[in-house]
Amino acid sequence: MGGVVEAAWGGKGKGLGPGGSMEESDPHPVLSPSISSLSPLQVDPVTDTDMAPRGPRPSLLLPLILLAACLALASGQTCVELNKIFQKHHVDYPRTVVPNPSSYCNTMMKRRGLYWTPVNTFIHTPPLSINSICLTGTPRPDGLRESRAFITVTICRYNPWIRSYSGTYVSRRIAIGCWNRLPVYYKE
Repeated sequence: MGGVVEAAWGGKGKGLGPGGSMEESDPHPVLSPSISSLSPLQVDPVTDTDMAPRGPRPSLLLPLILLAACLALASGQTCVELNKIFQKHHVDYPRTVVPNPSSYCNTMMKRRGLYWTPVNTFIHTPPLSINSICLTGTPRPDGLRESRAFITVTICRYNPWIRSYSGTYVSRRIAIGCWNRLPVYYKE
């Protein structure tokens, strides 16, 4: 009985033939008299290649477009955006007039949207002078550039116990990271 079921459902092997004898069954039996021999339901996965993928592959197009976009952005367009962020976080020229360094830090950190940042330094030098450090600064082993001259800065440190910043106004050499000759990182 198992051989008859297998033969009826397309299984290979011996089954009961028309006279009840055991003979080789047809590997492609007719499933129903209403299904023609050209019916798409009769597919042999071994010999029929109608389901094999061929032709253009549009699913590969999107990753290629994304790769091209990433390469275009990496070619120098994003360094301008990073430089704008650097300037927002670290450049205050001319220096904002506030009575003392601590009130300066509290004012500037709120104004620049940096409140709660543990440590931040504001540089009080023209942006072009800061940019020139990328070209003329002393290279360091960590890949940063150090200014040759002393630069006036205000260092702001957050004190969580009093929920306020304390500021220190100093003159020192600064170290920055550059990308395409623009500063994008400040080493605290």
